[in-house]
Amino acid sequence: MNTSRILWAALSAVVIFLVSTASAWATEARATAWVNVRSGPGTGYSVVDTMAEGETGNITECRSNGWCYVQRSGADGWVSSSYLTSTETTSDPNCRFRLVIGSGGPRFVITCDGGGSGPGIEVGTPAPNRVCFFVNNNYTGAAFCRQPGLYNSMPAGFNNKISSIRLHGSAKVRICEYQNMGPFCRDLTSSDPSIGSMLNNRMSSFRVHLGGLPPLKQACLFDGNNFSGQHLCYRVGTHSLPAAAHNKASSVRLHAGARARLSKSPTYGVGGAFPVNTSIPVLPGSWNNQVKSIRVE
Repeated sequence: MNTSRILWAALSAVVIFLVSTASAWATEARATAWVNVRSGPGTGYSVVDTMAEGETGNITECRSNGWCYVQRSGADGWVSSSYLTSTETTSDPNCRFRLVIGSGGPRFVITCDGGGSGPGIEVGTPAPNRVCFFVNNNYTGAAFCRQPGLYNSMPAGFNNKISSIRLHGSAKVRICEYQNMGPFCRDLTSSDPSIGSMLNNRMSSFRVHLGGLPPLKQACLFDGNNFSGQHLCYRVGTHSLPAAAHNKASSVRLHAGARARLSKSPTYGVGGAFPVNTSIPVLPGSWNNQVKSIRVE
């Protein structure tokens, strides 16, 4: 019997198990300040990179001395857990996130101590069904996460600053340009590393949900050809354009099966209307830069 081959096979199985387990144990974390990333679990090891304040990564392993191995967009390495927290947020000043190292791998739990200095009462782990919002493309930079619910405004410091969105579990999200879910809005059913020019750094409200939402019929008017330049979007109904937008529409984009009718009068219907049944990259000459009101159906 070739014992060396059996021993090598057994060791290989252990290595594969440990690698797959580490991946399953990965916990998302955010840096609370600029912190060194080191080649080993302690200050005696060399610095391989720096993790920026607000940057996120995945913790795959932690040592009893409080150092954790972080996989990230830059060089992977060891970071002191004193500078790591959950990507979730809590609005209760008496609650905080605490890193727990156990048989299930490293994870963050919420503890609430009523303002005292004790260890606190563990009240649960972050919900797996959540959506995380990042200020930079590719899920980088400062971030916050939210569980299912309607959010008619953004957290302080994040209004009109979101560029990428990551979905977790079964969560989906509808993101909108204005507060109170004002148009333009877009539905995401999967993570998006770049949310597109119409909402990039222009997002002010959102709704995280687990089921489906009714399609959101919208018509958007652009002051440039080929859906470029500034835009105004409207939902089903009759709308007069703001005076500053009169006679400036050059293209029209429809969403979710919407149809539209354009009018040259601020009072819709006076003088006839131009039907729009599909998106038009360049309005015809008699209607280009002539629109003052719109009906969306």
